[in-house]
Amino acid sequence: MKKVLTILSVALVAVMLSSCVESSKKYQTLLAEKESLSIEAQNLENEFNSAMGIINEVENNLQAIRDAEGILLVKQEGSERDQIISEIIQIKEVMAANHARLDSLSDALAKANRNNANLRAQIKKLQAQLAEKEEMIANLQAQIAEKDGQIANLNTQVSNLNANLNNANNQINDLNSRNMAQDTELNTVYYIAGTKKELKEKGVMLNAKNILKSGVPTEVFTKGDKRELTTITFDAKKAVVLSNHPTGSYNLVPGNADGKKTVTLEITDPEMFWNVTKYLVVQTK
Repeated sequence: MKKVLTILSVALVAVMLSSCVESSKKYQTLLAEKESLSIEAQNLENEFNSAMGIINEVENNLQAIRDAEGILLVKQEGSERDQIISEIIQIKEVMAANHARLDSLSDALAKANRNNANLRAQIKKLQAQLAEKEEMIANLQAQIAEKDGQIANLNTQVSNLNANLNNANNQINDLNSRNMAQDTELNTVYYIAGTKKELKEKGVMLNAKNILKSGVPTEVFTKGDKRELTTITFDAKKAVVLSNHPTGSYNLVPGNADGKKTVTLEITDPEMFWNVTKYLVVQTK
C-alpha cells in the first residue's frame, strides 16, 4: 500500500509540473513562434509556386515566339505584309505582358527581402531573352518600314513614268492627228462640172480664158481624195476639161447609163494629173 501511495505521489507531482510548464509564458511564446513559422513556410511555398508558374508561363511564351520567329522571317520575303504586321503586334502584346509579370515578380522578391538567388537569376535570364526578342521584332518592323518606303518610291516612279508615258502618247496622238490632217489636206482635191452658164453662176468661170484665177469658191466644189479618186462620171453628151491638167494623165470616155449619154473622166496618173492644180473644172454640154 505504501508503494502505491508513493507512485501516486510521483504521478501527481509530474502532472502538476506539466501543467506549470504549459501555463508558462515561455511555452506560449514558443507555440506562437512555431505557428508563425508554419504560416511563413506555407507563404514561402505559395510564393515559390506562384513564381514558378509565372516563370513557366513566360518560358512557354518565349518558346512560342521562337517558333513564330522562323515563320515571320520566311513570310518577310513574301507579300503577306498585313498578316506579318498583325502577328508582330500580337507578339509585342505577349512580350509586354511577360515584361509586366517578370517586373512584378522581381519587385515582390525585392520587397520580401529574401535572398533567392536562383529565382532572381532565372528572372534576369528571361528578361534578357525578352529584350533579345524585342530587338528582333524592332528589326522586322524596320525592314517592313524600309520595304514600304521602297515600294512607295517605286510607286512614285511608276506613277511618274505612267504620267510621262501618257504625256508622250498624247503628244504622239496629237502629232498623228496633225499629220493625218495635213495628209488629208495635201491629198484633198476639188472638182466641179456644169454647163458654161452654171459655172459662171457659181463664180468658177468668168469667161473662157478666166477660170479659177482668184477667189476660188471651194464651197461649190465636191471634195475628194486624189489617192482614191480615179474616175468621175458626168451626165452629159460631151465634156471638156477647162482646168490645167497635163494631157496623158487622163482620158474622157463616152458612155451610156440608163439610156442617157455619159462621159467618164478616167485619171490614169493621179500624181501627174493633180500636180499643177488640185481644182478640176469640167464643162459639160
